[in-house]
Amino acid sequence: MKAKLTIKGERVQEVGYRLLLLSKARELDGFEAYNVGNDLVVYIEGDSESTARFLELAKTDAPPAAIVSEIIPEPYEGRIMRVADFRDQFNSEQLVKIALAGVEMKGDIKEMKGDIKEMKGDIKEMKGDIKEMKGDIKEIIGKQDILIKETRELRTDLRSMVNERLDRIEKDVSLIKQKIGL
Repeated sequence: MKAKLTIKGERVQEVGYRLLLLSKARELDGFEAYNVGNDLVVYIEGDSESTARFLELAKTDAPPAAIVSEIIPEPYEGRIMRVADFRDQFNSEQLVKIALAGVEMKGDIKEMKGDIKEMKGDIKEMKGDIKEMKGDIKEIIGKQDILIKETRELRTDLRSMVNERLDRIEKDVSLIKQKIGL
């Protein structure tokens, strides 16, 4: 018995669906699964019991990330690959994807290494700036200490001068009071 399943939905590709179905196809004689448009099209061949079990599994099992709206089974009369042959082909396709992703990742890693090297230079420059700023801060603190000391000395000088003037004013007021008879 042969059948064609069309699996439709918002997300039925690039979610591991073909691999999941392939793992369930052990009892079948033939199996193929392809991404067609936005759908997943599956061809199966086997005795009536194994195809019925597979159809039931296909309706109840889906990858966690899949979003399926419907599964349409229909009769099929064309040629279908043996399960082992499709598995070999599928594995080769997946290895090519992995290799391409690895090459892309290698390029990304190389770019990231360059970015990290640049960042290390920036950090080194920032460390120099921070060291310079620490020196500036120490200098400012040193100047601050001098300013505080000078301010205290000025306050002492001012206090003495004000006290002297106040004493003189008090004496003058006292003399004026004596002269006018107060």
